[in-house]
Amino acid sequence: MFLRAVKLSSFGGLLSTAFISKTRQEGGNVKLDTDQLGSCNVKLDSDQLGSCNVKLDTDQLGGCNIKPNVKLKTLDDLERPTMTAGPEYYDLNYSNVENSEEEVCDNENNYDEYSEEVVITTEFELSEAEVIRPNEQGRQQAQAEKLKAAIAKARDLVWCKMYESGSPGMIVAISVNGKQVWQHGFGYSDLENKLLAGTGCVMRIASISKPLTMAVLAKLWEEGKVDLDSPVSKYVKDWPKKVVNGKDVEITVRQLCCHMSGVRHYARKNEDEVEEFDMKEYFIKDTFSTTDESVKLFSEDDLLSAPGEKFNYTTHGFTLLAKVIENVTGQPFEKYMEAQFASLGLLNTYLDKASPIIYNRSKYYVRDEHHRLKNAPYVDNSYKWAGGGFLSNVGDLVKFGNAMLYSYQQKNGDLKKQESTAKLPDVVPQTPQTKTEEVQPINPKTPESPLPKIEETPPEDPDKNPETEDLKSALKAETIEHSYDLTNVVYTPGPFSSVNKTPSPPIRYLPGYLKSSTMAELWRPQAGANLKWGGDDLVYGLGWAVRQRKKNYGFCLDHQHYVSHTGGAIGASSVLLVAPQPVQEGVRLPQGVVVAILCNMQGVGLNKLAADLAKTFHGFDQEKPVKVQKVYQC
Repeated sequence: MFLRAVKLSSFGGLLSTAFISKTRQEGGNVKLDTDQLGSCNVKLDSDQLGSCNVKLDTDQLGGCNIKPNVKLKTLDDLERPTMTAGPEYYDLNYSNVENSEEEVCDNENNYDEYSEEVVITTEFELSEAEVIRPNEQGRQQAQAEKLKAAIAKARDLVWCKMYESGSPGMIVAISVNGKQVWQHGFGYSDLENKLLAGTGCVMRIASISKPLTMAVLAKLWEEGKVDLDSPVSKYVKDWPKKVVNGKDVEITVRQLCCHMSGVRHYARKNEDEVEEFDMKEYFIKDTFSTTDESVKLFSEDDLLSAPGEKFNYTTHGFTLLAKVIENVTGQPFEKYMEAQFASLGLLNTYLDKASPIIYNRSKYYVRDEHHRLKNAPYVDNSYKWAGGGFLSNVGDLVKFGNAMLYSYQQKNGDLKKQESTAKLPDVVPQTPQTKTEEVQPINPKTPESPLPKIEETPPEDPDKNPETEDLKSALKAETIEHSYDLTNVVYTPGPFSSVNKTPSPPIRYLPGYLKSSTMAELWRPQAGANLKWGGDDLVYGLGWAVRQRKKNYGFCLDHQHYVSHTGGAIGASSVLLVAPQPVQEGVRLPQGVVVAILCNMQGVGLNKLAADLAKTFHGFDQEKPVKVQKVYQC
């Protein structure tokens, strides 16, 4: 007998299950002896007809009606399955069905010796009912559906930004809690050759070079090689003295990091204000072979304001920081940075040089006054390696953002403090033999349970029996003597061992690239360093722009905390945003959302888009990644 379960679904969403039994009966063969069956009635005399073979002795079968003399069993006659654990679990018990053993269909036995007899056998192909377990699949399915909805919304946001700005190509990558959940390339990286923008496309990251340079400088600060509050002249001996309003002033390293030094950007003091991408220094085509040549480009110019007085965004200020790093390390800046890229695992991050072959490098585009797309002019960015001269892809930027987020949240960098101390003592303490005591664990932090305690039960006979007392004392002595041997018992886990599983050992973390206190200093807003990017009120820290948490009224404005940096170069725009989330106990680091966007056209504001994407993916639980986790790529 074959038992199968069919799962049916109607338009109303209701599920019904039909259980069908097909039993082979010995007396269920009926022969039809008519020569021609244009229209005939055939009676079946079997008592029970679960499954029968009908043999037709005719050559032509026009049509016939088969009428049984007995009432056929319907689905209502079968005993209904009992539901013991909700609608998801069924107990398939049939008390009225005989011969529960499953039979094997043998088609060879269905043919008679006579060749003129044709045997028609009916078989039912039934699918097995799918059992849905909410405890195992419900949570992952909910996360999968939420992720799909967030991806759909993110795609719409990116396409709207591309239509608004007229960008030929854009690449986006997003990670949640250190796991990359989505990346996608939109449009073209090379219009002339019809090359789609893939997720591995390499572009100019422009001013995102500043956080990279700041991370390397902060590493030197941790090592004690650089003091942020020391004057620049301490590390760059040939830096000229500066005078503002008749007073000698000194520029500190910290002021260079937060754009409060007064060093100019691409326009000198008292020059006519022009659009940013109309400034002449953007279009420098000469190659600067050393950092000294780059510093001479602005070293003799007047400061825009007194150091620490006013915020003046400057790329040349980070070129001066490159000279500080070069003098402290004793290596050329570009060589030292390439070594740090390798240490950070940024295998697709390079210096923006025109001569080397760099795979997946994108073309760059601009739009003229008639909004027509054109190839961007050739420029050489060797004069501003530290402030805007690096190339990378979204994968490396997300990795760098997670490295900074991990360093910010990883507060226990010393692994020695987290080493397990759950070891047996060299000398076993002697316990008194008059009373069995419970042995306490050596380390109270370890999840080891105390040794079992053997309780003494009073004898049934109230009178003292000498033989019983001797046995009891012997048992007590033997228990105390071998009580410490219980720690060497070999435990073999069974199928249900995970039900009463002991707490897992504490998670051991590797140290971050930077210390948590260092990252807190980098992401701390500096007084007076206010700026606006993408419509948000931001304050510059050290190499990063910071939006502080702000919520004054219920159900009103709610500003989530994040740090970011945008970039703009000839033919390219970029943004890197890191949105930390509160760290919960027992959850793996890092906790937060990292968004990286690259675009091969200049003048595209991407900070608001990155903030919207981070808000879209906010709140995902990626401790255990969902089963269906698609990574989109052209």
